Amino acid sequence: MKLAIFGASGGIGEFIVKHALDKSYTVNAYVRSPAKFNILHEQLTIIKGELNDYKNIKSTIKGCDAVISSLGCPMKWTYEGTAVLDGHKNIVRAMEELGLSRFIGLATPSVKFAKDKSSFATIVPGIIAGIVFPKAKKEIIAVANTITNSTLNWTIVRILAPKDTPYTGNVKTSFGDIKIDFNISREDIAVFMLDQVENNEFSHSMPIIGS
Repeated sequence: MKLAIFGASGGIGEFIVKHALDKSYTVNAYVRSPAKFNILHEQLTIIKGELNDYKNIKSTIKGCDAVISSLGCPMKWTYEGTAVLDGHKNIVRAMEELGLSRFIGLATPSVKFAKDKSSFATIVPGIIAGIVFPKAKKEIIAVANTITNSTLNWTIVRILAPKDTPYTGNVKTSFGDIKIDFNISREDIAVFMLDQVENNEFSHSMPIIGS
């Protein structure tokens, strides 16, 4: 199994890479600043690139079996550009041109899904995000639309409160129908995302995960 991982140097991305290598996967890790990436492995290739570099993104994806993106929008009131949206547009385009289907990405409960039940988890976070992080919310929704309107076999994992806490292996999923604690370790998120590569339980679905 060979994976292309975007956002590989981030808090969640590094854990995805680590666990993928532990499973003996081959990994192409796409990063902006390789100097900040601390993993070395014979089955790991580090690719330096920007999210607007389509040729480099396509080269990274070529020959892979699946793509995982842990890219997230800046949690700021406003910021320049839409780099994360542009990057996902390039990823989707490259995957479709290469005939690669399996994609796992990240979002927040600001992104609505058809199976959602009305609850605190599916309503309140989106309202708060629209007030505190309006641009990020708009971009996250646009990213999700780009993915769901594609031909890919996608899974979008929705999270709200990732923490630098120890790995537990205990992840709960919800669509607003089950009460969960939004606090969840970044490593638990990473392992859940990685598990979706070979698991189609959440194919074309958007589980909210927590502890």
